[in-house]
Amino acid sequence: MPEQEPEPGDIAPGRQRVVWRSDQVLIQRDIPGLGDLRDDTSAGRLLVRSFVRAQLGLSLVCLTFALTVTASFPVIAAMVPAVGRTTVAGVPLTLIVLGFAFYPVFLAVGWFYNRHARQLEARFTHLVDPASRRPDA
Repeated sequence: MPEQEPEPGDIAPGRQRVVWRSDQVLIQRDIPGLGDLRDDTSAGRLLVRSFVRAQLGLSLVCLTFALTVTASFPVIAAMVPAVGRTTVAGVPLTLIVLGFAFYPVFLAVGWFYNRHARQLEARFTHLVDPASRRPDA
């Protein structure tokens, strides 16, 4: 008796066909995430340490810029005596600059820090819990 040719949909004996539904997706457990933060694993501690280090770097950049701008004007006024003697409406220019001109600089530094701190936090949140990301973001 001749052997029958297997049909395209037939399964060989001893084998089993596995069909995955779309909701049965394999979850990779080796990707660090929210569980590592909850369970206090070395990967979770590394994620938090790198996030805190990034925040510290941003803070130091903003602080350095603000201190440099703030300290530069008194140094310029001391090096160039004409700046210290200049008056506007009877008020020394140094007092006007120190009293009013630095506020926009501080507001700009605060805006820059806030914007970048939010970006760092969003990156960290997406890294540890990608499912929590809003679909419109």
